[in-house]
Amino acid sequence: NAGADDYMTKPIKLKLLTARIHANLKRKAAIKDGEALVLGDLTIDRQAYQILLNDKKIILARKEFELLLLLASKPGHVLDRQMILNNIWGTDVIVGDRTIDVHIRKIRQKLNDRFITTVKGVGYKFDPE
Repeated sequence: NAGADDYMTKPIKLKLLTARIHANLKRKAAIKDGEALVLGDLTIDRQAYQILLNDKKIILARKEFELLLLLASKPGHVLDRQMILNNIWGTDVIVGDRTIDVHIRKIRQKLNDRFITTVKGVGYKFDPE
């Protein structure tokens, strides 16, 4: 009820506990710093519509930025295609079936093929590594 998503059984080994803590911190690395979302070496600045990867500015088109922000705001969660379409393009706009795929491909190219994982037959998820 408190929102736990991991547990360990006794006896607890210190190395395993430390590894689980690091894994959970890595997965939950989304730190909201004002209007910036910081996920490891990736920073998404919502106000400036700016992406920094290893302190290097990455230029994304508006829809690419919004798509990356949507995925990054829920790290580790799989977002299905319909949810992505509704959130990024809305329900009033008709877009082709491959629109999401093209945008994902462009984002991956710009981010050196990191962070976004395809879940076949379902959608996409953001993996902060």
